[in-house]
Amino acid sequence: MAVAALEADLAGRARRGLFFPTEAHLSPRDALACLVGELESRNIAIETADGLDFSDNDNEAVLPTEVRKIDCRGLSASDAMQDLRGVKGEMLVIRSADIRLSRPVRLLHPRIPIYLVPRGDGVFMLGATQIESGNRHAASVRSVLELLSAAYALHPAFGEAEILEIGVDARPAFPDNLPRIRRRGDRLYVNGLFRHGFLLAPAMARMTADYLLSGQVPEVMDENLN
Repeated sequence: MAVAALEADLAGRARRGLFFPTEAHLSPRDALACLVGELESRNIAIETADGLDFSDNDNEAVLPTEVRKIDCRGLSASDAMQDLRGVKGEMLVIRSADIRLSRPVRLLHPRIPIYLVPRGDGVFMLGATQIESGNRHAASVRSVLELLSAAYALHPAFGEAEILEIGVDARPAFPDNLPRIRRRGDRLYVNGLFRHGFLLAPAMARMTADYLLSGQVPEVMDENLN
């Protein structure tokens, strides 16, 4: 199917592409707000604090088969798992009234692969870099230039877009970039979702629930206690 038939604003910009008709996308922040609202409607409290105790030294005796904590702290759980590392990612949120996209568009480039995700009202999320570093404090000039240059190469209209946000964080990943569920005492660690948090989270949650409720061993269960 011709690119122009799917995305008219990319007519003449690309000669060929891959089309995945069932591919979906969402706004993570809106999705989180909906999830929090649903939990609160069921009287499930969410507490956030920097001083919470995540140590494994509980004085209360527990049954050998009892899981009392599910640890989903992402990179913060590196204090308990030595093989967990951070992979830095930078992204931008931009706005342009001159181009319309109805689905995520990926530009395959050997050095600067990017994706653009439409968020509505001319807003796009532009991402994302992948750097072997746990630094999660600031985006580099090189990364921002490369992302914006790639977007401009996709369509010159992005050269006049507004930059609404520059974001940076570090993704939690194991050496092979595959997720893990690990059991240690009364704690179950669910981690290592790398670049695929929102994609893998439902499956990881289902495997975790099946393990706790019926004892079904997850396919990503890992006995490594590093």
